[in-house]
Amino acid sequence: MEKKYPSTFEMIRGHGLIAMLVPLLISTSMAFIITGQLNTPGLLLAALVGFSIHISMNVYNDIYDTKQGSDTLDSSKSFFSGGSAVLVSNPELEGKMFTIARAGLLLGFLGTLGLMYVSEAHLWLVFIFIFLTASFLSKYYTARPFKFAYRGLGEIVVWFGFGPLAILLGAAAQGVPFHPLILSIMPVTGLSTLLFSWSGEMVDMPYDMKANKRGLVLRIGLKNSIYMLFIFHMLLTINVLFVSYLLRDGWILVLAMIPYLIMLPKIFADFRGSVRDRENVLKGAKMNFFSFLVFSLSIMLGFIMMALNSI
Repeated sequence: MEKKYPSTFEMIRGHGLIAMLVPLLISTSMAFIITGQLNTPGLLLAALVGFSIHISMNVYNDIYDTKQGSDTLDSSKSFFSGGSAVLVSNPELEGKMFTIARAGLLLGFLGTLGLMYVSEAHLWLVFIFIFLTASFLSKYYTARPFKFAYRGLGEIVVWFGFGPLAILLGAAAQGVPFHPLILSIMPVTGLSTLLFSWSGEMVDMPYDMKANKRGLVLRIGLKNSIYMLFIFHMLLTINVLFVSYLLRDGWILVLAMIPYLIMLPKIFADFRGSVRDRENVLKGAKMNFFSFLVFSLSIMLGFIMMALNSI
């Protein structure tokens, strides 16, 4: 019987690419609110850069987590945490996965050249900085010698990469990288992605401990991690409310937040007693993952509606 290999979508962890879609769309929407114009080639090229490097990060993460023992068949059972465990079951695919990761960086480079071609010269250094920084972090998030995720620095990388750096990419592609309104939204998507990653680490604690992958969750312990998760949710809410205060049609963002806010009590109800019962950790992390999806979709829709309302 012929062996069935995982699809490319599984290998690149395609379900997680929404973490790049959100910052690109909300930064583009904000830029449209600021300028009244949409640079379509800039948006498409920014998407090429962002998604390509995100895919590289996902694949490199799987490769090096497998090599270092963090990804296992058990850790991959949870949809909302851990890696794909593609290499655990199919070690012969390592070469193909390296090719995918390197191709992602190449496409990101070509996209960066395209952005430089369609943009003014004063933005070139911004695009070069974004490409070099994102490429470096995509590999060394888990790869030696830096292994940020193993040294308690991975959470900072996630926040920065999917927050300020991704927002900067989308805004620079529209020609307004450092406008005050752009700066105000930079933490939002970093916090929302960190929330997703944080609860995933809570689920993965037993596997990370064996592999000596000492992220912040493992370092501060499960109980304190639940408190930190609450703080992150509060910071995210405050950030969005602050942005809504700055914008003429900010009430749209407030309405968009309602489905997400309704979910918060359920998240922490599920986590209650989780220090003693792993099942509660799984339930809480699952609910937290769904809150990430709801927030992401709602906030994108809110910013797009504000942009359309500004016409």
